[in-house]
Amino acid sequence: MSSSLEEELQAVLDGGAVPLPDKYDVAPENPEPLKLRHNVCYIVMGILLNDQNEVLMMQEAKVQCRGSWYLPAGRLERGESLEEGLCREVTEETGLLCQPLTLLVVEERGTSWVRFVFLAQETGGVLKSSASADKESLQASWWDTVSPLPLRCRDILPLIQLALEYHQRASHPPILPQLCPSPFLILRLLLVCTSPGEMQILRSSSESAHLPTVVCTRRLSSILHPLLHLLQDPPTSYGILGVQHQGGDDADGLCLNIMGVFHGPELPAVTTEGLSWVAVEDEGLKNRLEQAMKKKTLLPLHS
Repeated sequence: MSSSLEEELQAVLDGGAVPLPDKYDVAPENPEPLKLRHNVCYIVMGILLNDQNEVLMMQEAKVQCRGSWYLPAGRLERGESLEEGLCREVTEETGLLCQPLTLLVVEERGTSWVRFVFLAQETGGVLKSSASADKESLQASWWDTVSPLPLRCRDILPLIQLALEYHQRASHPPILPQLCPSPFLILRLLLVCTSPGEMQILRSSSESAHLPTVVCTRRLSSILHPLLHLLQDPPTSYGILGVQHQGGDDADGLCLNIMGVFHGPELPAVTTEGLSWVAVEDEGLKNRLEQAMKKKTLLPLHS
């Protein structure tokens, strides 16, 4: 394994911002750059808990769901980072200031809709009362999750439970988006195949070896489809090691560093040219990969 590939592996495992290669391994011809409110939509959602494990909720002002309750959430605006968008939405809808702690889950429906759910903590502000109702929300309140409350949609209940469980015992290291520009939605793939006494990863076989990168097209119903087509069989398990996004001119894209795990004894057949398996021989790197592969150490990706 080349030193450049080892350095990239270490950086991806650290959750840092890793620049994208000049050439992608799998990409459509002349892919269209992503542009918010045009061909991609990012949703940011915040779950804030107080000392009594109550969750911060906002009452909807929109005509179609007026009076119902939901977690503070909204669409990312042009030029914002994901964390900036989260903090803006929480303040607009609840009156409180917040500090993101970690991503809890990323949910996706292809490039048309990607939702980033954060666990965050209150850092100030004043809880919005009904006297301060505006077009963003009617008011905000802390909810004990038991008392009856008319919800806009029950899809938030598993997310709240996930936040409560993470608050009690972290299921993955804190993961926050890293600032790194991309014009497209990219999957950087760390695919690992293990068998007794041996570990191999999939690499790009270009002149400068690197982890495979895939450009997701607009028409995909799931951004995971390219992963499933690279190899004959899907990984046994997968999750996110890191999220890279910057926002701004020609940078509304996103890079997800995804780890997928296969278990031997035979290497999965590669159906894409230019990719090959290479053995991991460095014991320190093997240990780091083994730690990352442990159950629930990766950020969930829900399709």
